[in-house]
This record gives sequence, C-alpha cells and structure tokens, in this order.
Amino acid sequence: MVPPWQQKKVIGKNSEDGARWEIVSETQWNIQEVKRLKKKQLILADIVILLIFFLSIYYVSVGWPIFVFSTLSIVLVWIVVAYSLYTLITGKVIGTKTSRILLSFEKDRLGKKRWKRKKMIEVVFLTIVSASCTVLVFAMEPSIELVSFINLWPCIGAWLGYNVGEIFRITNLQ
Repeated sequence: MVPPWQQKKVIGKNSEDGARWEIVSETQWNIQEVKRLKKKQLILADIVILLIFFLSIYYVSVGWPIFVFSTLSIVLVWIVVAYSLYTLITGKVIGTKTSRILLSFEKDRLGKKRWKRKKMIEVVFLTIVSASCTVLVFAMEPSIELVSFINLWPCIGAWLGYNVGEIFRITNLQ
C-alpha cells in the first residue's frame, strides 16, 4: 500500500536501440499533503519557540543570573548543531513521522547530492554561529546583569522572519 503523501509510478521506457524496455520507478508526491505536513511542523516549531520565549521572560523577570541563562542557551544551540550533524552524516532524522516524511520529500525533491550540500552549509553556518556565541558568553563579564524586555525584540524579529520565510516556502511549493 502506498502512503497518501506519495504515489509510486512505474514507467516503461524504450531503450535507445528500441529492442528492450527499461523500467523506471518514479515517486510523485502529493503536494497538498506535503504542504499540510509542513504547516503542522511549522506549528510545532512555533509552540517550542514560544515555550522557550516565555521561559526566557520568566527567567529574566525572576532575576536569576544571566550567565547561567546564557550558558543554558549555548548548550541548547550546540544540541541543535549536533542534531544537524547527525542528520547530515546518517541521513536519518530523530523525531516524528512528519519529520521523517518531510526529510524524505526534501531528499527526493532536491536530489541526494544537492540535499547533502545544503545540509553541509547549514551545519557549517550553525557551527560558526554557535562557536561565536560560546566565545561571547564566556568572554562576557559575569557581573553584567542588565537584561530587559527590549533585549528580546531581536528574538521576536527572528521568530517572525522564520515564520514569514516558512509560509512563503510552503505556498511556493510545487
């Protein structure tokens, strides 16, 4: 049985000399189902981001040390780097069935070589950003405790930019 998000189609192809037929198997994805799965994944990512955002606000409002908060944030960022590296090396994803299906779709749509190149660029970029943030956090003066809501505006802007970008990619999916 073929899953609803993809359809296997076997096509007979005449060889160049016309004497034999080659069987080519082609996967056709149900784009509407893929769009629905991408929207579902976007909503789950938004819930996680909002949870982290509200925990950050709570942490700042309680007045706990900013160095501890920054260190925990850096650990979280390095976990994301490790997860991306794992996906690049193994080609597998840790997560829900939706994540596995969408990874399979991306590999099929882009081709394995382009997907791997794109994933490698992502891992290198995340590693550079993570290393830079790590250096900044550990070079930071531990006595600096000035954090206010105004410092959260870049996070809100990044979250909105992420959502606009994902919505744009979902609507342009063909």
